[in-house]
Amino acid sequence: MSTTERVPLPSGGWVQLRDPHTLRRGDKQRALRAVRDTEAGDVGAALDLGNGLLTVLIVDWSYPFPIPSEAPASLDLLPLEDDDALEEAVAPARALLFPNKPDPKDAKDPASPTEPSAA
Repeated sequence: MSTTERVPLPSGGWVQLRDPHTLRRGDKQRALRAVRDTEAGDVGAALDLGNGLLTVLIVDWSYPFPIPSEAPASLDLLPLEDDDALEEAVAPARALLFPNKPDPKDAKDPASPTEPSAA
């Protein structure tokens, strides 16, 4: 079993990602530390968490700048066309590190006169 996977990207570049099964508690903590601006709301936190995951998962890439673990701001320089492919590539790691994704159906509806059912 390989501990990394090379993922081709739409721009013609590539990233080399760690196998999500090699991640440890410290990796999760580093990814969570990337969520630095809680005032940014859910979208800001999700973006920061995605960047945190990329920082711990990317071990090499074809871009002409440092990998995110060396310079997190390098993520801002990636071609926009590669963004969705990177999000898809880190989805298995996200599911391992954060398995209990909130279900929107569990949220209260302010227009509803009753609480959500436990069913």
